[in-house]
Amino acid sequence: MDEIVNDLPAPTDPIYTRTREVFKAGQQRIIQHADGLFARLMLFQWAAGVAAALWISPRTWSGTESQTHLHVWAAVLLGALITCFPVVLALTQPGRTLTRHVIAVGQMLMSALLIHLTGGRIETHFHVFGSLAILAFYRDWRVLISASAVVYVDHLVRGMLWPQSVYGVMSAPIWRSLEHAGWVIFEVTFLIISIRKSLREMLVSAERQAKLESLNQDIEYKVTERTEQLTRENLERRHAEESLQKSRAQLAQAQQMARLGSWEWDIRQDRVTWSEETRRLYEFKPEDSGLFMEKCVERLHPDDVARVKNALAETLRTGQPFDCDHRIVLLNGTERILHGRAEVVFNERHEPIRMIGTAQDVTEEKRATEALRRSEEQLRQSQKMEAVGRLAGGVAHDFNNLLTVIGGYSALMLQRLDDQESVRSNAEEIQRASERAAALTRQLLAFSRKQVLQPRVLDLNEIVAGMEKMLRRLIGEDIELRTLFQPSAGKVKADPGQIEQVILNMAVNARDAMPRGGKLTIRIANVELDQTTSFRGRGLEVGSYVMLAISDTGVGMTDEVKAHLFEPFFTTKGVDRGTGLGLATCYGIINQSGGDVRVYSEPNCGTTFKVYLPLVGEPNGVKTSPVNSDTLPAGTEAVLLVEDEKVVRKLAATVLRGCGYEVQEAGNPLEALALIDRGAVFDLVVTDVIMPHMSGKELYDKIKARSWKAKVLFISGYTDDALANLGIVNGELAFLEKPFSPARLARKVRDVLGNPGVGQSGRTDRDLTVTGAI
Repeated sequence: MDEIVNDLPAPTDPIYTRTREVFKAGQQRIIQHADGLFARLMLFQWAAGVAAALWISPRTWSGTESQTHLHVWAAVLLGALITCFPVVLALTQPGRTLTRHVIAVGQMLMSALLIHLTGGRIETHFHVFGSLAILAFYRDWRVLISASAVVYVDHLVRGMLWPQSVYGVMSAPIWRSLEHAGWVIFEVTFLIISIRKSLREMLVSAERQAKLESLNQDIEYKVTERTEQLTRENLERRHAEESLQKSRAQLAQAQQMARLGSWEWDIRQDRVTWSEETRRLYEFKPEDSGLFMEKCVERLHPDDVARVKNALAETLRTGQPFDCDHRIVLLNGTERILHGRAEVVFNERHEPIRMIGTAQDVTEEKRATEALRRSEEQLRQSQKMEAVGRLAGGVAHDFNNLLTVIGGYSALMLQRLDDQESVRSNAEEIQRASERAAALTRQLLAFSRKQVLQPRVLDLNEIVAGMEKMLRRLIGEDIELRTLFQPSAGKVKADPGQIEQVILNMAVNARDAMPRGGKLTIRIANVELDQTTSFRGRGLEVGSYVMLAISDTGVGMTDEVKAHLFEPFFTTKGVDRGTGLGLATCYGIINQSGGDVRVYSEPNCGTTFKVYLPLVGEPNGVKTSPVNSDTLPAGTEAVLLVEDEKVVRKLAATVLRGCGYEVQEAGNPLEALALIDRGAVFDLVVTDVIMPHMSGKELYDKIKARSWKAKVLFISGYTDDALANLGIVNGELAFLEKPFSPARLARKVRDVLGNPGVGQSGRTDRDLTVTGAI
């Protein structure tokens, strides 16, 4: 094969080099294919040899006994030996010279084995010629020489030693081997001629392929050269287009980043064109370019159309720049705020012909500005509330001390006056005035959210009835107040001051929602819920509730307003008319009381708030009889009274001594400690909370440090935050809020002394429930 390739000259021309490469690659593919073919063929021949041995002479006889013929073992074992090595090489090392020569030798040996198994039949000799023809597939004449040599040696050796296995006769002359060799040489000669002719055809084909590849390369080179030439010819034009496109892209990107679009109005033809960003801002379609100005204005908010038209007309009339903020309504109903600017282009006769302008989306900036303004307003409102709260706390303390004295002495006077005495009515008026003043103080603290919370069983009918006169003055004469009570309405457990605050806030909101007058209805009723309902993530379970419904005939609310209704600082009222804390406070109060609220409202259809509070039963199923204020609970225990306000201390001491207690007075904690250090022993310490030198809690801690087991009752007119800071309002110690009446003081003292679970640290005083600020 190599000599055919070598017939080609070896110049430096790449065509000849490529021809050799293609020829060698094609030849190698043929050889590898032939290796695979012979791997399958030799396995088949092995199986055919075994089958022939089993068919021709499966058994041999020795007398009357038979055994497997030697030919069968030769076919199986010798055939395997001849077949396996060439097959392994064909599968593992295809294309190598050793592989094809081993296959050629194995193929000829398999032919010799088949001739032997058939007893030297002439028909099986044709297998040799067929094998040589198949070996010609390699297109390598050297393989045929190896195969022919094996055939001749086989016939010569076996013809001399075992002629029966090759010629089928017991003896044969040497010319028989020469005869077979001649026929083999004859076939091999023609096969070699065919191989060389085939190789030359392959060489010609490889040369054609090399020339075709070279031609393709020339064509590609010429195409590339021409393309480069065209590129150079169009380079300036392309650079100009790219610069223009880059400028446009930068402009579009800048407009998109700034949310700023441009537009142009051809006034004579009344056609408006715009940039891509302007189209996106207004949600115009691409085919809308060139609309009339009247059609463009339709995207504006209806309330802004007239103002924008007037501004455009003024710009055309005066030539002054157009500068106007306006709202637009997008296709999905969303509102955006745009800032428009434009200038007019005039012709030589000073007639407006064009208007060129910009439109910028300033929605977020406006919202941020508005949010900042609201935050500043909320901060001012919070500061106002804090100031009011501090003022309320201070005023409440002084008022509570005064009211304690006024109410206490008026109650003592009433105990000593007969019903017929003329001054009794004066004393009763003094007591009622002190009670109204105390109620006013509680309302002031409720407004500033500074009161100490004391939930108890309430009748909502009585709460609303007690507020009815105040509510009528609050809502004004142009609003009709209607109350619907259910006499059989159950009781609820809540702080009465908090419930009054809820009713007060909702009534004020209802009044503001009816600027032209209307009707405010407050209704109380028992309700049964037969399925769980949810609102703002809070659920109302199945059960019995008392419903407090407050309805108005005002302007109502949209769904958007209802979604934010109970958020702190959210308000729909104007500046200085609302803090946005009222309904948020109401919602917190209702939740603290274990209830929930539902809102029903539609624009121009009024609003109804339904407050649901869990129904509680009367203790032991019977009503509590009113306490006789003329009979105070008495005792004989020793009481230490510590109060820095002299008039309050004198009143409390008078009441307790009148009830039979042994009372020692101290004007401050230092005096109290001095009494104790001198050996005085007390069953109860009644102490103010806020005093000079130390607080009432610190005094009690020092008393406990002296291994005393006396109980304590704290009294104070201060608010919950001041008490919490001193560790008083923690639900573990007994507490009595000022102002208090003699009867309340006497009953509270008796409760603390008579109940082992009240008045000691670590025990829960169930008369006081403390909750956090809302």
